[in-house]
Amino acid sequence: MARRVSRTATAQQDDDVNVTPLLDIVFIMLIFFIVTSTFIKEPGIDPTRPLVVTQEEQNPAILVAISENDEIFVNNEQVELSELGFHVRELRKETPKGGAVLQADTNSRSRTMLDVLREIEDAGVDDIAVSTELL
Repeated sequence: MARRVSRTATAQQDDDVNVTPLLDIVFIMLIFFIVTSTFIKEPGIDPTRPLVVTQEEQNPAILVAISENDEIFVNNEQVELSELGFHVRELRKETPKGGAVLQADTNSRSRTMLDVLREIEDAGVDDIAVSTELL
């Protein structure tokens, strides 16, 4: 008594494609790109910066901006001067070796800029640059 297997059942099993290994590879690549990517941080405003003849390219971990009305922005969020040190320390935890760049509007007060520089320095950042526009 030979057992008969219908051809339609065998053909249907052979036509299925197993996509599980493909999905595994796609998810691994996605995780790799998320972990290795760096995100651009924006201060929240675009101040008018002072003009200079020479400047150096910076890759900051912390971007702080001062508007023409002496408002302080970190990561699209307006902060008070008393809160600035806390925000800088939190950002410093993400990238401990990163520096900071201060973007001060030309119409902002120098006193505000000095206070912000002092707060950033007190938060543990040694490498602080002031952003300028190249002539």
